[in-house]
Amino acid sequence: MYTKEKSKPNGTMPAVSIVIPVYNIGKYLEKCLDSVVAQTFPDIEIIVVNDGSTDNSPEIIARYADKDSRIVVIDKSNEGLAYARKSGIEAARGTYIYHLDGDDYLELDAIELLYRKAKEEDADMVVFPFSLDYIESGKSECSIEIAGEHFTNTEFFSAIAFSKAHWGVWSYLHKRSLYANGVTFHKGLNYGEDVFLTTQLVYFSSRISVLKSKPLLHYIIRESSITNSRFNEKKARDILLYPSLVNDFLKDKPEYGSLQKALGAIRIQANNTLLSKRWFKDARTLSQESHAILKQYPDLKRIPQIKAFHKLFTLYARSGLLGRLYAQYYICKKKIK
Repeated sequence: MYTKEKSKPNGTMPAVSIVIPVYNIGKYLEKCLDSVVAQTFPDIEIIVVNDGSTDNSPEIIARYADKDSRIVVIDKSNEGLAYARKSGIEAARGTYIYHLDGDDYLELDAIELLYRKAKEEDADMVVFPFSLDYIESGKSECSIEIAGEHFTNTEFFSAIAFSKAHWGVWSYLHKRSLYANGVTFHKGLNYGEDVFLTTQLVYFSSRISVLKSKPLLHYIIRESSITNSRFNEKKARDILLYPSLVNDFLKDKPEYGSLQKALGAIRIQANNTLLSKRWFKDARTLSQESHAILKQYPDLKRIPQIKAFHKLFTLYARSGLLGRLYAQYYICKKKIK
């Protein structure tokens, strides 16, 4: 791994480190970097982690680094998104960290507004609204409007689990000191990496604030992204794994018992993701598991993302072959999304 470091004058530390993992996204990278170098809040360092890209991303990164002394470049072999972020965090010197995917971009005053809120409220984490931009259709929609302005760690963890907030690590600014609590990364985990990392950062946060503002990030949704690319066995394993990683992290914590319903919701929604991808291989087992959780916590059916799958759980878990075939037909006709 090679790191090209640049120092601030007089050795002072930056207020915010922006960590940008990059893997073969040259088509989108310039717009991302333009939005970062033009931030109205200048006291930042920009850590760009080239995770073994084979396209023109390294050349773009080098060009921007030559023009802006705040950019730190890390070139490394490909190890996946989780370890790319880990490398960026290890190099970061800012009081706060912001994770930005290299194919997304920020509003120009985003960091200024987030940092001001963090300092005013001495927040460990500041959560903010963003927009979901669908590049194929040109449509855009706003993220969930979070009810409330201040949360404890368990309150916010439950809010995310119950689909009242977002998992994305790019949806909040947070203190770098949180990582000193022993935050870990699972190498090679791409789908669900945000869930595992966010769980840990939220747990170690004493004060979480919500910034009520315009959307500050444009989250780009494209067919070739990690989340939406062709489904395969590796992605299925990741989806099955991340709820277990979250559970294992929390199981020795004093709050574990009170978070069982939230953990159940996370497991059900992971199962739903597999079913929505037409992953019939484990469909009956997944449905039986979800059905059992809903028997214990029936009010989880009120969550729209869970309610939409309740009929499938019943068909798979209780029915014979014909019922399961009908369930597969039900999914393939896209009545479940």
